[in-house]
Amino acid sequence: MGQGVGRVAQGRGTAGSTRVDEGTQADVTTDRLDGGAVRAWARAARTGLERARERIDAVNVFPVADSDTGTNVLLTVVGGADAVELAPDDADAHQVAAAFARGAMVAARGNSGVILSQYLAGLARGLGAAPDAREASAALAGAARSARQALADPQEGTVLTVADEVAQGAIIAADAGADLPTMLAEVVDDAHRALATISAAHPVLRRAHVLDAGACALLVVLGALARVAAGAPDPVPDLDWLPAARALGGDAAEAGPAGGAYEVMALVRGGPRDLGAELRTSLGTVGDSVAVVGADGWWHVHVHTDDPAAAIALCEVGVREQVVVRQLESSHTVTAGAPGLVVCTASTALAPWFAAAGAVTVVRCPEAVVTAEHVTRAVTDTGAGRVVLLPGGGLEADQVSALARSHGDGLVVLDAADELRAAVAALAFVAADGTAEESATAALARLQVAVADDAASFEALVGGLEGPGENLTVLHREPLEDDARARIERAGPAFEVTFVGPTGHGPLLAAGLD
Repeated sequence: MGQGVGRVAQGRGTAGSTRVDEGTQADVTTDRLDGGAVRAWARAARTGLERARERIDAVNVFPVADSDTGTNVLLTVVGGADAVELAPDDADAHQVAAAFARGAMVAARGNSGVILSQYLAGLARGLGAAPDAREASAALAGAARSARQALADPQEGTVLTVADEVAQGAIIAADAGADLPTMLAEVVDDAHRALATISAAHPVLRRAHVLDAGACALLVVLGALARVAAGAPDPVPDLDWLPAARALGGDAAEAGPAGGAYEVMALVRGGPRDLGAELRTSLGTVGDSVAVVGADGWWHVHVHTDDPAAAIALCEVGVREQVVVRQLESSHTVTAGAPGLVVCTASTALAPWFAAAGAVTVVRCPEAVVTAEHVTRAVTDTGAGRVVLLPGGGLEADQVSALARSHGDGLVVLDAADELRAAVAALAFVAADGTAEESATAALARLQVAVADDAASFEALVGGLEGPGENLTVLHREPLEDDARARIERAGPAFEVTFVGPTGHGPLLAAGLD
């Protein structure tokens, strides 16, 4: 990225801090960023990512080819931008940047969102009340280090390499005497020129012939900052450089790390303890794409794994909340007009089962309740205009009421207030011949339930079930041996039996006849 350094040294005159009216018009004042400029940046970054989302999604092949990097980064920045709007009117650049980073950290989605939130946190730590070019360049270097430290296995040829190149170019430019807008404009321009070469250094991206999606997202965010610093009338960056073509499929899409079938994300409250290194190390034993970022005693955890229950258990070093499990193959893939599915559960063991049914699964851990805010996040993650919610064993009635009030007709809450009913409804939702919502509702209306804490009583109860139902869903707290399964099937020979478990809690055995 050294090609632009000579131009930077020549400078472009004095420019810098901006004040923005409703995030659209800028007025250049000094060679420093103030709180108004950072607010303008957050708004412009959000708008830029809204416009760029589909094109960034289209080139997403690493670390998993799930076409959601643009979506994940957008949702992350939306959380940050919303937090900025709540900052005091007289907040300085550091305070607004810290609010941006904190909001992004709590809202972070996916590996890319977690990395960006940590980049923003590192940047905020390095910014003073009114940073000039030299201070901003040091902050960009701190941001690059923070993003790299968030990952258990940093990969070159990705957003991390681009962040390093931007930091190096910014320091050189500032040392050469460039003003703030010149320094930012030149390093962003140089990053665009270097992006194809950097991406080609990564084998997965090289095979797919695409740019790194995370790096594309970062350059949209930094492009917004550069335009705000320059006092551009429209601070939203130009996006014509983004590729319009979708990534190649086949071998290129399959060449990424195996990782695991599920994505687990969680917030962990650790108080004054630094849990980052411990969580990165431990989660690396059960999966990959591990990213852990922290701020103000909170840690946001991300991992791809085949064992979500193990990953959630490893987060028990602090207070766990906002725990979400999704199947990677179904992330952000919703058939047009089809409803999304959100399930709440108090069973970590059942989380992957619900996720495999296509649900965004919110897990209630013993130390913290699931709130309406947590479920709202999951509703957004379905990507659907209408969402079916199964409260399961993880959501209290007052939170259900709050959700119903806030979402209106866009959220349908079914009468599935325990794990058995949630499992029955989820099966009906997935297997629906017609409308999934109607099928799940009808299954719950027909449901007959049998519950017992010993096998003999349970078999007798199953044998006594009668009616039009033919599908028997059996939840078991402990692992079931083959002979135990066979006895239950013989007790209800007319039924198609689906075993779900072990749940790890609740009654020993529970059955629902639909």
